[in-house]
Amino acid sequence: MLNLKKTWIFLSLCSMSLLVFCFNASSHDDREKELMKRVRETLLYTSYAPKNLDLAYSRDVFKKYMEDLDPFKRYFLESDMDEFSEYKDKMSDMFINNDISFYTLTIDRLYKRIDETEQYVNDIFSKPITFTDDDYFYTDDKKRKFPKNKDQAKQYWKSYIKYRVLQEIFNSQREKDSINTVNPIKTDFVNEKNIKKIEKPKTKEEIQADAVKKVKENLSEYFRQIKLRKKSDLFSIFINAYTEVFDIHTTYFSPKDKENFNSSISGKIIGIGATLQDIKGYPTIRELVIGGPAWKSKEIEAGDKIIKVQQGKNGNPVSVVGMLLDDAIRLIRGEEKTTIVLTLEKKDGSTKTVSLVREEIEIQETFVRSAIITDDKGNKFGILYLPEFYINLDNNSKGRDCSDDIKREINELKKQGITGLIMDVRNNGGGSLSEVVDITGLFIGKGPVVQVKDTSGKIKVLNSKEKDIVWDGPLILMTNELSASASEILAGAMQDYKRAVVVGPYQTYGKGTVQTIFPLDRFGMKDDKFGVLKVTIQKFYRITGSSTQLKGVNSDIVIPGIFSYSDIFEKTQEYALPWDQIAPTNYTTWQGTPKIDYEYLKAKSAERLKGSTYVSSIEKAGKWTKELEKVDKIPLKYDKFMQEMTKRINQGKEFEKETNFDAKIKVEAPAYELVKFKEDTVLKAKREDWYKGMRKDFNLKESVNILNDIITKK
Repeated sequence: MLNLKKTWIFLSLCSMSLLVFCFNASSHDDREKELMKRVRETLLYTSYAPKNLDLAYSRDVFKKYMEDLDPFKRYFLESDMDEFSEYKDKMSDMFINNDISFYTLTIDRLYKRIDETEQYVNDIFSKPITFTDDDYFYTDDKKRKFPKNKDQAKQYWKSYIKYRVLQEIFNSQREKDSINTVNPIKTDFVNEKNIKKIEKPKTKEEIQADAVKKVKENLSEYFRQIKLRKKSDLFSIFINAYTEVFDIHTTYFSPKDKENFNSSISGKIIGIGATLQDIKGYPTIRELVIGGPAWKSKEIEAGDKIIKVQQGKNGNPVSVVGMLLDDAIRLIRGEEKTTIVLTLEKKDGSTKTVSLVREEIEIQETFVRSAIITDDKGNKFGILYLPEFYINLDNNSKGRDCSDDIKREINELKKQGITGLIMDVRNNGGGSLSEVVDITGLFIGKGPVVQVKDTSGKIKVLNSKEKDIVWDGPLILMTNELSASASEILAGAMQDYKRAVVVGPYQTYGKGTVQTIFPLDRFGMKDDKFGVLKVTIQKFYRITGSSTQLKGVNSDIVIPGIFSYSDIFEKTQEYALPWDQIAPTNYTTWQGTPKIDYEYLKAKSAERLKGSTYVSSIEKAGKWTKELEKVDKIPLKYDKFMQEMTKRINQGKEFEKETNFDAKIKVEAPAYELVKFKEDTVLKAKREDWYKGMRKDFNLKESVNILNDIITKK
C-alpha cells in the first residue's frame, strides 16, 4: 500500500561529511558503500518496525541472502556455503560499517560457478542423453542440500536437463496425438497440393532429437543472458536481504527498477509504443500500441528485429544485438518529444531505418474498464474491473487517477440504465492509499474509510471527502486470494458500512501495511545514481479497529477458489508483520436503500451453491493442486515419466471439464466504447477476450444472482 501523494525526502539525514563523501565517490565500490549507508539510515529512521542490528538479525539476513542469491541450489557447492557461513554472525556489523566484502566474495564466486556450470551443461549435451535409468529429479529445493562437490553439481544438472527434455518430448507427443485425432481431409479436396502440406509424423527418435536441441538452445540463451548482467546489478539482492528482513514489503529499487515501478503505478511510459521480446539476442517487436509512434509510422510491424538504436538524428547508432532486453528497452525509452532512430531487420531479411519521436504511451491493461451484463431474465447490470489502484504521479493534466476514471465509467453505465453494479478487484494487489479512500467515497459519500498507525503509535483516520455519491444502488465487490492492500481497504470498508456484498474465497491476501517511497539521492540531482527505498511506514486498520494484516477480509458469500488451499497468502511469508487491532472509530452504517439483508442473501446463495458441481470441482482442484506441491521428485525413466505426466494431464482435464461453466449472460461494451472499436481493432479484440472470459465466470454469475436477490428482497 503506497502513500504516493506524500512522498517524503529525509533531508534531515544529511550531514556535511555525507555531502563531501557523496561528491568524492567515483568507483562502483564507493557507490555501493554509499548506497548501503543511505539504505541503513533511511531504514532505521523511517521503518514501521525497526530492527535491532543484533545477532538474530545478522543470521536472518544471511539466510535470506543465500536463499535469494541461489534459490534453486544450482551453483554453489557445500564448500562455498561452509566458507560463507563464517559471515552469518557478521552481517549486522557489515551493515553498520558499509562493508561490502561479503557481497564481493559471493558474487565473484557465483560467476565462477556459473562458468563451471555452463561447462557441465555443454559436456552433458556432448554425449547421448538416455532415459533408461531409474533415477529422479528432485523438485523440492528446500529439502535438497547444496552439492558436496563438482561431480554432484554435474549430476544435478544432468537430472535437470533430462527433466526438461522429457517435458519437451511429452508436449511434442501431445501435439502429435492431437494432430492425429483431427478429422482427415475429405476425399473431394485431396489433391497433390494438399498432400504436400500434410507433414509426415515424426518418429520417437526425431521428437527426442528436437527436444534435446530445443533445451540446449534455451539453456545456451539462459547462460548468455546471465553473463551479460553486470555484477553491480546483483547488489539489489544483497541490499534487499537487509531490507526485507525488516518486513517483506520494504524493498530497495535501483534506478532501473524505479522506472518500471513508476510506469506500473501510473500506467504510462515514454517511448515508441511497442512491446518487445528477446528472440535469440534480438530485441523483437511483439505488438504495437494503436496510436503510438511506431504504429503511426506505418513502417514497423510485429516480428521486426531491432539491430541498432540511435539517440537523435545526429547520434551514434548503438548495436543492441545480444544486449539484455531491459538495457535495450532503456535505450529506446527517453524523454517526451525527443527523436530516436531505429535500424530494423525486417522479416524478409532486409534492413530499414525508421525515425520516431517519443510520446507518452498509456498501458491500457492498467486502467479500469467496464461492461454491460444482461442476464437470462433480461436484467441489466454494470461491471467495473480495476486491475490496480493507479495514480497520476506527476499530478499533471495528462495523467490519470483511478477514482476519476471509475466515476466516469459509473456515469456512463448509469446512462444505459443499469440496476446493479459489480466491482471486480480480483488479482488487484493494491496501489495508492489516497485513491482507495476517494473510490470508497463514490459509494458512501463523506466518512471514515481506514485508520493508519505509525511507528510511534499515533493513529490517524483517513476520511472520504466526496460530497456526492456516484452510485447508491445495489453493489457487489468481487475479490479473490490475490486481492491485497488497497483492495482489502475497499472490501473492508464496504463490508463495515454494510454498503456492499463481498463475494469471493474465505479470505483475501492479508496485506495490511502502508509503504512510501524515499529517494536515496537526497540532493535532488537529475542523474539518479542511488534509486529509492520503498519502506513500510504504517499499518492500516479497518474502521472497526481490526487489522487486515495476515487475516485479510472474509467474504460475505464464500466461493472456494483454486488458490484457497495454497501457500500464497501473506500469513505464510517468513518476515510478515503480525496481526493486531486498535479501537474502532466512529461511523454510521449505510442508510440508503435497499438495506442489505446479509442473512437472507447468504441463505439464498447457499441454496444455489449446495448442489453445484462447479464448487465441489473447484475445491477438489484446489486440494489436488496443493497435493501436487508436495510431490518432491519426478521419475526420469521414459515410461514412468510419461505415465506420471499423462496422469496429471488427465486429472487436470477432468477438473477443467467439470469447471467448464456457461454463465448464460450477455456481455457488451458500454456505448462510448463501441465508437472506439471502429478505429481501434486491437482494443476491440482485447475487450472481446475479456467478455468471453466473463461468459464462463461462475463467481460473476453468482454475483449477478445476488444482485437479483437484493432487488427481489427490496
